[in-house]
Amino acid sequence: MRIRKIRATVISPINYYLIQGGRIERPGNFIGDIAIKYAILHQIGIGEFFKVSCYKPDYRELTEYDFWPTVAIPEGFDRNDFSDLPILMKPMIRNTMQGIDVDGSNTHRKINTGSIMYKNFYMQQFIKPGNVFFFYIVDNGNLDIPSVLRVGTGKVGALKMEEVPYSHMNAFVNLYTVKNILGKLVEFNSLNSMNFPFSQHISLPYYIVGPLNSEELLVRIYGK
Repeated sequence: MRIRKIRATVISPINYYLIQGGRIERPGNFIGDIAIKYAILHQIGIGEFFKVSCYKPDYRELTEYDFWPTVAIPEGFDRNDFSDLPILMKPMIRNTMQGIDVDGSNTHRKINTGSIMYKNFYMQQFIKPGNVFFFYIVDNGNLDIPSVLRVGTGKVGALKMEEVPYSHMNAFVNLYTVKNILGKLVEFNSLNSMNFPFSQHISLPYYIVGPLNSEELLVRIYGK
């Protein structure tokens, strides 16, 4: 297995619904490992994970593909500056109608939305272009890193991807992935017992810890 460090630069506004404050929806300070893996698979044309469905995806399907990213962290976190958070755009009002996000229309085939249209206004914020994130990918040597990833709600945001050299690892790990998707209980218990400089629930049940500086442990977590 090999480990590569990736710089991801935001080149178009990114939004995903994570934190709600009153009527404002805004993204968190990280881009999740699960979201990145789905985005990579989608970008390289593997799987059909983005069909319209009312069912929650089975994250275990991700174990079929022999690579894993760590959590993408803001640029400052890579320097152990945990106060350096992504810059968000000013809140904007979104005006949607029921079914608008299904196929770009204001109708829904099954529930005949066109006959009961109503407006839905709410505030949301996006991660501003120019923000930089870092993460690591552990793979078997066969993965070609896409130059651009479509991420966020509706995959409307974009990240420019670049592999960069590193001399000291600062990886952040989602404990939910380690325990509940990968089933690495020994590694989970090891991580859970460490006194990390940073740990945070970003949304239940996702729990982010870091920085992790051990290549050996990272390979044990994500390698087969």
